[in-house]
Amino acid sequence: MQKKQFMVFRLDDNVIITLLAVCILASLAFVVRFRNYKPCADFMVKTVGTDLRVGTIVRFETDARDFKRLHWDFGDNQRSVTEVASVMHSFDAPGEYTITLIADGKCTEYKTITIYDAPEIVDSTLIAKVVMPATAEVDVPVLFKDTSSRASSWEWRFGETANVDGNLRNQYYTYKTPGWKTISVVINGNLRTPLVRKIFVTPKAPVEQPRATAGNPGPVIRPRVNDDPQTAPLPQQLNPATPAQPAQAQAPEPVVMYPDVAAADFNQMLRNSAGGKRPISTFSKYFCEGNMNTTVILNGKATTFQQFFEKVAAVKKGDKLSLTTTLYKNKQTNCVNKIDVIGKVKTGMLGMSWRDL
Repeated sequence: MQKKQFMVFRLDDNVIITLLAVCILASLAFVVRFRNYKPCADFMVKTVGTDLRVGTIVRFETDARDFKRLHWDFGDNQRSVTEVASVMHSFDAPGEYTITLIADGKCTEYKTITIYDAPEIVDSTLIAKVVMPATAEVDVPVLFKDTSSRASSWEWRFGETANVDGNLRNQYYTYKTPGWKTISVVINGNLRTPLVRKIFVTPKAPVEQPRATAGNPGPVIRPRVNDDPQTAPLPQQLNPATPAQPAQAQAPEPVVMYPDVAAADFNQMLRNSAGGKRPISTFSKYFCEGNMNTTVILNGKATTFQQFFEKVAAVKKGDKLSLTTTLYKNKQTNCVNKIDVIGKVKTGMLGMSWRDL
């Protein structure tokens, strides 16, 4: 009869002692960290001053307390580390930027600001000052005067052709067609600052025939033998019709304006669309002719708004999105015809890292 053999595993005493020591040390470290742990107190980030424009220095301040080091991320791929509660930064391009502040590597706060284009400085003495009437009439000369002091040359365009129509300081022009006309004048060859004005041209007024009155029978007009009779046929004399009124030039239909939307509000609407909470049709009223295929430059790559919106809707929560958006609009109708977006999404278990949208 065969005896059964059993294999017995036995841990070495040194291994057991080592495991116990590691457990004790880990427990002590946990207790120390738990006793020294300080929860993040609420703090804010604010800007000092109101001139948030390209090329100007923006000062950021925070009311965070009891910190050793602050990490600033300005949303334009530039960062700074300070040991004081303020920092200064200058932006190179207009748009919306999300400022991220991390205190001692654990407490985080965000602030979104909009940077506007720097105002262009224009020398007012290089712009024409035109004196002109508000309306004109076909075949009647109109005088346009420039009263600027530093002008030495002029290029007048009166809206009927694309050519230069005059080169004098005080220029006459006779319109040949009725309707709205766009007038422009460039002085000293400075094409960057032309003066543009509008004038409405009415049709030529009909010439009235002189009427006979008592004591003044008026001139007698006798037709020649071969001329057509000027008197209407008898049925028309018995039943006169209302004379046709001269055609009047119709003013152009008013331009349909699209609703205005700021970049910050547009960003918030996008964040609210995360997780499929809003349909894409919500945005159609802002695009020219409701075009959902309007060009979007997302992180430097061209796509359509529909494809961009699908990426936004795929993000589960809006607070995981960081969007820096610039809206390009049609100056006449205010509709959006292009969008430039820098889009980031929080990743990782703690949400401390970012990836491109």
